[in-house]
Amino acid sequence: MGDVSDRVCLGADATRAVRRLRGWQLRGMLVCAYLIAGAALAADDGPKTLNPADVQFFESKIRPVLVKHCYECHSANSKIVRGGLQLDHRDAIRKGGDSGPAVEPGSPDDSLLLSSLKHESFEMPPKGRLPDDVIADFAKWIENGAVDPRTETIHGKLKPVDWDAAAQHWAFKPISNNAPPEIDDAEADWAKNPIDQFVAKKLRLAGHAPAPRAEKRTLIRRATFDLIGLPPTVDEVHAFLADDSPDAFAKVVDRLLASPRYGERWGRHWLDLVRYANTNGADENHSLPNAWRFRDWVVQKVNDDLPLNDFIVQQLAGDLLPVPNDERAAGDLITATGMLVIGPKMLAEQDKDKMIIDIVDEQIDTVSRTMLGLTVACARCHDHKFDPISAEDYYALAGIFYSTQSMANRDFVSKWLERPRPSKEIEAQRLAYQPRIDEAKAELKRMKKARAKATEPISDADLKKQEEVVEKLTKEMPAFDMVMAVDEDKPTDLPVHIRANHLTLSPDVVPRAMPTILTKTAAAPPIQNESSGRLQLARWLVSEENPLTTRVMANRIWMWHFGNALVRSPSNFGLQSEPPTHPELLDWLAKELVRRNWSLKDMHRLIMLSATYQMSSEASPAAEVEDPENRLLRRQNRRRLEAEPIRDSILFVGGALDMTMGDIAANTNSNRRAIYLPINRSALYEMFSTFDYVETSNHIEQRPTTTIPQQSLFMMNSPIVIRQAENVAKELLKNSSTDTANSDRQLIGMAFERLFSRPPKEEEQQRAQRFLADADQNLSSVEDSEERRVQAWAALCRTLIATNEFIFVE
Repeated sequence: MGDVSDRVCLGADATRAVRRLRGWQLRGMLVCAYLIAGAALAADDGPKTLNPADVQFFESKIRPVLVKHCYECHSANSKIVRGGLQLDHRDAIRKGGDSGPAVEPGSPDDSLLLSSLKHESFEMPPKGRLPDDVIADFAKWIENGAVDPRTETIHGKLKPVDWDAAAQHWAFKPISNNAPPEIDDAEADWAKNPIDQFVAKKLRLAGHAPAPRAEKRTLIRRATFDLIGLPPTVDEVHAFLADDSPDAFAKVVDRLLASPRYGERWGRHWLDLVRYANTNGADENHSLPNAWRFRDWVVQKVNDDLPLNDFIVQQLAGDLLPVPNDERAAGDLITATGMLVIGPKMLAEQDKDKMIIDIVDEQIDTVSRTMLGLTVACARCHDHKFDPISAEDYYALAGIFYSTQSMANRDFVSKWLERPRPSKEIEAQRLAYQPRIDEAKAELKRMKKARAKATEPISDADLKKQEEVVEKLTKEMPAFDMVMAVDEDKPTDLPVHIRANHLTLSPDVVPRAMPTILTKTAAAPPIQNESSGRLQLARWLVSEENPLTTRVMANRIWMWHFGNALVRSPSNFGLQSEPPTHPELLDWLAKELVRRNWSLKDMHRLIMLSATYQMSSEASPAAEVEDPENRLLRRQNRRRLEAEPIRDSILFVGGALDMTMGDIAANTNSNRRAIYLPINRSALYEMFSTFDYVETSNHIEQRPTTTIPQQSLFMMNSPIVIRQAENVAKELLKNSSTDTANSDRQLIGMAFERLFSRPPKEEEQQRAQRFLADADQNLSSVEDSEERRVQAWAALCRTLIATNEFIFVE
């Protein structure tokens, strides 16, 4: 556990900090911001590797547009390269043509390509200006450095993928049935389970030894954040310290896995992958009022430990499985398919055929990256440039989703599909209620007929009143719970769309099928003419022969426990990926996942009860030089928490966290857990974006970790932090005694236990006491001594919450 004394000013500097207690936060944090920004800039001088997320953005948002609208005149294959400008290679686009460089990475305003797309200089493409959202993608791409992986060429043309060689790629081979390696006696004394045997062998071969076991306080804090996303209580820590039994930590793990908070923590990981949000984003950004039902389904099924294979199958094809007698279970199967519907859509797109194929593309991207770890969507407009995925493979998969109904209509502003959850109770209520509506409608019809025949003197106001009665009764009809869900549509095989243009089609259709390269290992089931193929796809994804899904899922589970994955690009296992750091361990974990009936909870126990997981994060100078990224797993990784557990922990220690489960909070000011807050794709909650909750319209493979000034400013100035720090202070002061000096010492110890799960060191104790004394002196204008004491303690608690130790896990 780190020393707070080197992360927060509590000594002599505190005197200056509290001299103007009401204004010190902003000034102090501006200095911190300057230092942080300077450190970040100073560190940014090494060789760059392409971020997989940036490559994915280029492949999904930029390259297809260039291919469709620009390559005809600006590529190596053009009959005439207009203006001397090629846009089919990274170096060419940066070199530019007769008018100079086409892009200035990091500077959209200075990039000729962007001004041309806006029709501000040249007018490109000449047939008409591209949509604003496409131009915004190009601006974002340039702003983020214009990442472009198109570097390998033969005579100006990209090298084709060697399919025979690709078949030998480690990720496409069958999963090996590795036995844990033999280890020596010393390693056997350290190892707790087979995971450790794989790690120990790798360390021995590199000449390193594992770090010592983490102390118990560190271990329970690590496990509690890992499994429920909250800090342990003081009582939980003390109970663990008092338990000397050999299975003490195993009991902690079991207790946490049984907590309903577990599903909220690990369900959130899954929601990142499947791009969950509560608004549509895109053009209209309509509210998705029933999206929360899918989120609650995820939380519940994770808590229930639904086997991961069933978890995946139900989200792709739950509506096609046998209908259970239990209506709640039947409703859950429909709700699960909301995964395919919750993505962003251009609802006001007037070319509805384009809207549908764009939705299909978004579904392919989410499913292929989440389950297969492949960027299949990159083959929409051409054969994949890096992986053995052809355009035919793409449209074979696209046919499955095209044969699936995701939209309810094709109106001017289209509506996504929603389906009712079955309920015999509501069905009976509706049946009993319907005669009232029928009677009112019959009366309205009679009145219109009588008026038309002039048999009764019926005015417009009588007619209008009866119409309102019908409308009111219709609205008050007992309603089924509606969920975003898919349904079967007309089975359709698609042709290849040349350059991804749905108006330019190849003459031959491609039968619905799975990606060819993977069917060499996992035989693809036939797709009947009368079905979409979703169920066959879902079952094929989780078949034991499929070389990717179990590897991908085992890799993700490992990543969410260790911060880094065994394959560093968790959603791209293609030819551009780095091989796993421990390939035998990854395959063993993938096999173990199947052997354990795809139980996520069993995998937690396996990983967390290993000596590898329980190591301290203590660094070894020699090992850090040779392995600075800890790829050998010599120690545990020190990790910063994501946005949600940071926010939830602040509320939790202040006693204000609302533990109500389910449904959705009214707004982001709620004290509900962060997973229940609304996620607006067009206006993300500021605290989330500050702590790296990124683009919510796309699959998120792993939360990035940045260091920016706004994070420090938030921790010192946010109303959430200020309120909860005051709550902590007031709660502590309830235990104060008349002997202020002894009382302060005791309360400082209680504050450290509550916020850091450990007692303070003596130096920290003394600095905290000096801080309180200085604060009391500089708050002398506050006449009420009790109020002055509360304010001083609130300042101390706020300072402790703002430390790295509060938001990092060792």
